Amino acid sequence: MDKLTELQAEFESFAGFLRDSLPEEEPGQAPVFYYLSAALKIWSANVLYSPDYSELVSAVSGREYTIEQVMSAMGCCGDDERQLAAPWFFDRLVEKELEDGGGLASEFIKRLDALLLAAARINGDFTEGEAESLAAVIDGLCRRAELSGLAVERPPQHSGEIGPKNDESYLQNEALLRAAEKMSQKRQQAASEDRRAELTFPVTLNLEFSPGDGDGNAGSLDALQSAPPEEAASVTRAGEDENETLESLLAELDALVGLEGVKQDVHSLINFIKVTRIRQERGMRVPTVSYHLVFTGNPGTGKTTVARLVAKLYYHMGILPQGQLVETDRSALVAGYLGQTAIKTQKVIQQAMGGVLFIDEAYSLAGETDDSYGKEAIETILKAMEDHRDELVVIVAGYTELMHRFIDSNPGLSSRFSKYFEFPDYSGAELLDIFDRFCDKNGYVLDAAARMRLQEHFDALFAARDERFGNARTARNIFERAINVQADRLAAQRHISDSELELIAAQDIDSAIGGAAQ
Repeated sequence: MDKLTELQAEFESFAGFLRDSLPEEEPGQAPVFYYLSAALKIWSANVLYSPDYSELVSAVSGREYTIEQVMSAMGCCGDDERQLAAPWFFDRLVEKELEDGGGLASEFIKRLDALLLAAARINGDFTEGEAESLAAVIDGLCRRAELSGLAVERPPQHSGEIGPKNDESYLQNEALLRAAEKMSQKRQQAASEDRRAELTFPVTLNLEFSPGDGDGNAGSLDALQSAPPEEAASVTRAGEDENETLESLLAELDALVGLEGVKQDVHSLINFIKVTRIRQERGMRVPTVSYHLVFTGNPGTGKTTVARLVAKLYYHMGILPQGQLVETDRSALVAGYLGQTAIKTQKVIQQAMGGVLFIDEAYSLAGETDDSYGKEAIETILKAMEDHRDELVVIVAGYTELMHRFIDSNPGLSSRFSKYFEFPDYSGAELLDIFDRFCDKNGYVLDAAARMRLQEHFDALFAARDERFGNARTARNIFERAINVQADRLAAQRHISDSELELIAAQDIDSAIGGAAQ
């Protein structure tokens, strides 16, 4: 067994230890990302790149990464200010040891120390810089545990194993060295221009290899963050409700306000998949099926809500193994300079693997002819779609005309996206229906005069609509404004009945219409 295979087996044992120690919360890919981030931090102490690093990263992660990708990640780790924070699952081990004993945190530190030492030695040396970086990682975990009140057993220092750098094991390619120097300069420039960037988040945020519509039917999109898998923002998962079925999801779709054409498109897609499966089971030829979709229409028309339902439908039909929906946009895919965009995009793709990646305002990735950053993100996404056909579905969304231009701008996009779902603007009556749903959900009712006033207002907005028309967002904004106005009106009264607390009156609507954002 060679050292790479042996190290891979040792890591699997390490990951198994975590799974056994935390049976109630599956760590998933988090141990892989943390281990590789720590290894990159240690390797970056040597400055030069070794081909063995790429082999180890690919072996442990299960995916292939190029020299440039790993070198770029090492460069990011090399920033002195960018610290490797303790992973969430280590905090869980500390909590369990404080409650039940058992030495879980100490065992984790011991195992990680051995794995990182093996990673440092992968190219045949263990330098003084690597030793210092390894000690810093382990010391950080020990101090984290001690701050929580847990005295952990610290592994012995490895100073006696330090040796000279094995120059023959490092890549001395001048072009790569020049590229590394340029990346370092760009990092320094970016850091000086934007001090708002986090300097103490886990390196995995930059190194993992691999907003919502705001309509009346959907929730909002939280910012992406470093969190345990179950807390990962912007992710909606399928199968968490044991009563959720294919039929219940289609019923939920049909219950949405308006969107009759979209509903028919989804039903047709599901029917086509069903019949294709039957043909396949009977040994008949089946047409090639693309599950990637283009959602076109103005903001607030329910695109995010329908995407969330489609992801769950795909899961229940066996198209996707997990069925989660990961919502994103250009800001979460594109980095400040070339080379980092692919890594940043891969991070989001990795989150979506097994489910649906939903890209809002996707046309912004190809907004300018010289936008090399957006093109890099597009090419990374296209490659993932090709390499992971059975694990990833991509839904892109945005304004109708701009989305057609976006798809037509790249042959790779036009060959993969052939199904368009058009989301029309909500009519005045549909906006009133959405407003009623906000009322029902929150325990309010409209009086007759308020309903008439609101219907007139929605009809007028729909008739005069332009590209700024807010659709369901307008209904939501007016509802929020109306209940605030009602609260101001009632707060001055000494005695307030239940019916008064529930009622939205015409005067509340008049005030809300005067101050509501369109």
